Amino acid sequence: MPIQVQMKLSISTVIFIVIAFILIVASTGRVQAQTYIQYKIQLNGDASATWTITQVSGLNGTVETWAEFQEKITTLVDAAAAQTNRSMGIENSSLQMSTFFTSSDSKTTEYVFTWLNFSITENDRLVAGDVFEVPGFFNQLNGDGELQINYPANCTLESVTPTPNEKDTSTQTLEWLGTQFFVAETPSIVLAAQMPTSDSGLQFSYGLLVSISAVAVIAAVIAGWFFKISQRRRSKETPAMMTLPVPQTEEDKVVHLLRNSGGTAHQSAIADQCRFSKAKTSQLLTALERKGKVRRYKKGRDKIVNLIEQSKGEK
Repeated sequence: MPIQVQMKLSISTVIFIVIAFILIVASTGRVQAQTYIQYKIQLNGDASATWTITQVSGLNGTVETWAEFQEKITTLVDAAAAQTNRSMGIENSSLQMSTFFTSSDSKTTEYVFTWLNFSITENDRLVAGDVFEVPGFFNQLNGDGELQINYPANCTLESVTPTPNEKDTSTQTLEWLGTQFFVAETPSIVLAAQMPTSDSGLQFSYGLLVSISAVAVIAAVIAGWFFKISQRRRSKETPAMMTLPVPQTEEDKVVHLLRNSGGTAHQSAIADQCRFSKAKTSQLLTALERKGKVRRYKKGRDKIVNLIEQSKGEK
């Protein structure tokens, strides 16, 4: 008999908790979206690195001010300079911050900056990773999140520590599921520049250089002769009107890139190749969709963009 009473009380307690939870959710209207952080670092051949920090949060989520963002990264760069004992800085013209709404209950904020002297150049190698030895490195930014590091196309990956969760040599991409896994070990990325090393290759390059130089000299002599003749003709003729090239808009750049890519490209690839921020790329593609020039559909965490070619009668 006492066991039955205890079971009844337990069931009543559970029902009470469920009802209370429903009332709390109903009173607040909705449950806020969980914050998501991604760090994307593009290593550059000049030892700099272009950072893009993406923060997805609820509509009422906290977003740093421009001054807070600038002060935070400046403090971190100064700490890294002291840790590594080499001069570093932020390229002022690279600083960007943008916030836009991605759904009815979330917003996305992007922070972009270029970190000068982020890596070390050693002969034909590019070495990165020593800046992460600053204590609490990512906690001084936006906390734990996914990490993606891209390296230049003219470099090959020689070694990487710790082992990434995903590695794609075709896109020069390394990914870790969390920054806590990345800084748990001593991070190190060693890249080797792709340069010819064989004697035959050097001899071929030298012979090719001599041939090109000879052709250039001959071409210069011929060009000078034709130039003199054209100058004489111009003195007798009325100068022709020059047609200036039409400036290419940012939308034209996107369309041109899609045509060169066979009519299809990832939205992230468009942003990288056109050197636009993610927010700006999204705005341009939205405008092109309204004009009926492109069509997008979601694929994973990215979007596929298809070019809609117009008929010959349209402009």
